Amino acid sequence: MRLLFLIHRYLGIGVGLLMAMWCLSGLVMMYVSYPALAPGTRLAHLTPIDWRDCCAVSSAILGDADPVARFSLEMLAGRPVLDWGPGPESAGLIDLVTGEGLDGISRAQAIRVAAAYTPASHPRLLGLIDFDQWTLEGVSPEDGPLYRFELRDGRGGQLYVSSTTGRAVQLTTRRERFWNWLGAVPHWLYFADLRHHALLWSEVVIYTSLIGCFLAATGLYIGVRQLLRQPAGRCSPYRGFNLWHHIAGLLFGVLALTWVLSGLLSMNPWGLMIGAGAGPERARLQGPPLTGAQLRATLRALAAAAPTGVVSVQSAPLGGRLYLVASGRDGARRRLDAEGKSAPLGPAQRRFISATLHGGASGMRLLTRGDEYYFSVPGSPVELPVWRVIPPDRTGRRYYLDPISGELAASIDRADEHYRWWHDALHRMDFAAAVRGRPQWDVLMWLLMAGVTTVCVTGTYLGFRRLTR
Repeated sequence: MRLLFLIHRYLGIGVGLLMAMWCLSGLVMMYVSYPALAPGTRLAHLTPIDWRDCCAVSSAILGDADPVARFSLEMLAGRPVLDWGPGPESAGLIDLVTGEGLDGISRAQAIRVAAAYTPASHPRLLGLIDFDQWTLEGVSPEDGPLYRFELRDGRGGQLYVSSTTGRAVQLTTRRERFWNWLGAVPHWLYFADLRHHALLWSEVVIYTSLIGCFLAATGLYIGVRQLLRQPAGRCSPYRGFNLWHHIAGLLFGVLALTWVLSGLLSMNPWGLMIGAGAGPERARLQGPPLTGAQLRATLRALAAAAPTGVVSVQSAPLGGRLYLVASGRDGARRRLDAEGKSAPLGPAQRRFISATLHGGASGMRLLTRGDEYYFSVPGSPVELPVWRVIPPDRTGRRYYLDPISGELAASIDRADEHYRWWHDALHRMDFAAAVRGRPQWDVLMWLLMAGVTTVCVTGTYLGFRRLTR
């Protein structure tokens, strides 16, 4: 028993301090999320598509029989550009004025993209980078290398532009960067040189969390054992800081254990809660890919229709037919057919979706508010409304579909359900919508984090004090 006391005491010096840091950085993350360029912000800085002299595609780049699984059309540095691919990844860019491919994005083109984010001043190019502290999350390696710009916008804005697609992929401000050094970076152990080596970073987080679980579990055992061994009328053999640590551990030790355990489970160690995904369902909904000849015909029809106020066009096939989602700078979206005409998602197509996912023709429900698996949390909103489909086969699957395009917005299976309760619920105390709302969620989290931080800080102090003696 003495050995367990010693292990707990001296392990708490380093790991207890780490757990206290996790609590304090978690408080910061309640109010400042890791930087991300919101899709609506990117759309707001795009130029409306110029349909004049559009839309040529060289057959040497895209043959008539070549498969096209996805494509998008936007303006890049004053010219309409097509980004296409036979699969999820991009096969390249095509200048739709010349019809020829673009071999990367030039410095001048990247500057024009960045200039849209700071019309009152000229952006300053800071360099071409592979990655840095703020491009570790939400930025695909295929987008690199990245042009990094200082926007000179008075907020310390920095913009990152992909050298392969010409798209802005990240935007940070001085405030976000400062608070993230106190929030997401220490909380996730998201230090660039470590996080860039994904496997090493994952192992570090998993095993430090395991040690944290051991520390919390042994502390609970010791605390309860000491409580039960006391005479009636006494709850602790300790005084001073030892008493504070013992009482705080009895009150908040279980919470400390569940927080570090749920943090561990966020990494899905050893594939414990990795969902199957919805690749087959998505493929059945979309149908076979279109061909290069069909894409050319669609582009010609779009140029002839010349829809106004459109800054982005995305392919959204459904049931083997090509549809398009056209977006404006204000984020408003509308669905078009392959001829460029308005084609809202209708009852017949909803029946097809329901039959494909549900097995019947009437299994869809429109959600205007989130449910227990699809909902917004502070710093991470979801798009609403959505169509929800829950098959009656008792497999635990449920699907959420975009009401404009009919595309899958999210898919939940048993593993995702487990992740929602074992990580999301335990880590954020997000068990119900009533708790999730503000300010009640803030009050609850501040109280709980104060208790767990007290446990960690007093334990670390006691270990250091004993060590120095």
